[in-house]
Amino acid sequence: MNIFQIIFLDVVLLIFPILVYLLYLTTNKNITNKSKKLYLSLVLITSFFMLYNYGVDTPRLLPVLILNSIVILSYLEDRYIIANILSILIIFIYSNFFNYTFILFTIYILISLLYLIRKKIKLNNLLFVNLSIIISSIVYFIWVYKYNNEFFNIEMLKSIIVCYFFIVNIICLMYETGKKILETHLTYKELQQEKQIRLSLFKITHEIKNPIAVCKGYLDMINVKDTNQVERYVPIIKSEIERLLSLLQDFLLINKSNLDLDIMDFNMLIEDTINKLDPLLKDNNINLNLNIIDDEIFINGDYNRLSQVLINIIKNSIEAIPDEHKGKINITTKIKDKKYYLTVEDNGVGMNKEVLTNIKKPFYTTKKRGSGLGVSLIYEIVEAHSGKIQYSSEYGKGTKVTIQLPIYE
Repeated sequence: MNIFQIIFLDVVLLIFPILVYLLYLTTNKNITNKSKKLYLSLVLITSFFMLYNYGVDTPRLLPVLILNSIVILSYLEDRYIIANILSILIIFIYSNFFNYTFILFTIYILISLLYLIRKKIKLNNLLFVNLSIIISSIVYFIWVYKYNNEFFNIEMLKSIIVCYFFIVNIICLMYETGKKILETHLTYKELQQEKQIRLSLFKITHEIKNPIAVCKGYLDMINVKDTNQVERYVPIIKSEIERLLSLLQDFLLINKSNLDLDIMDFNMLIEDTINKLDPLLKDNNINLNLNIIDDEIFINGDYNRLSQVLINIIKNSIEAIPDEHKGKINITTKIKDKKYYLTVEDNGVGMNKEVLTNIKKPFYTTKKRGSGLGVSLIYEIVEAHSGKIQYSSEYGKGTKVTIQLPIYE
């Protein structure tokens, strides 16, 4: 093996445990700082013994210089106890081999003093590493020149010192880069968690507005002296409050599809939803045409969630119809290939291709006060019922929404 192959092998043996340590940190979510320090200490010791046991001892000066990089890295990470232990081990292992313990002892004393200076004046990491290399190189150069003259080769010594300089810098650079990647990864995970929390909060805000708006509409219209109105409106208000409480309960379970599936008549759900939105339709002078199958159509679904879907779709249609238009919303149903199809079509302003392409994306909205989560939530609920939903629209001509759900047999 030539010197470059030897260096490559030694560097791999040294850096491999450190890379495994960094990889472990990226996959472990709940590791404490105390555990990190303990694992790092074990990794540094592992790197030392792997290099000592499996590294190549030729040329003789090289393994000591590369082992020094672990000592420097230990100081760099403020693991000074480990650095001192490794320094003593190197002195013990190589003192007889080089026959000059005092030189090795001098090097580690100087590096430890440099570490104390670094702590006091907050020396730059790169400067600390290179000053440690320079100190080690100068002392080794003096030692080889003065005490090991029979093996002395000035050209080889220069090559080894240059290699030593690059090896330690590369190892420290790789470690620092790995730490930055790890920090970026952890920051990204925190941002993802924060995004999920914000998404859930936006969903809550968006969805609780619908039942509250329905309740407010009925409370504005109700005449407490009119017994018929009270008997008609109070159950609806109560039903909307129950739906609101159910929504809040669902949102407590972030990232979980909390469906309460049961066999239900979808036509009845359509009629109930239209009754709830009737005041809103009248206030906006919108004519709703209902053309649904007379037979009972049963599906296995969550009544409240699917009601939520219909309310969102019809409310979006209402909001898309300008005041000057003669508003019209058509709701039709059909059965095909054991699938139930519901279509809601309006004559509103419609959507251009860009809006239609992005409508499913969370936070995307064209409304001034919209959260951009209504359609995203519609897709989520329908797909959780093993169904499909499709939007088709043309700017200036209205929008059509088609929902496909499996029929219960």
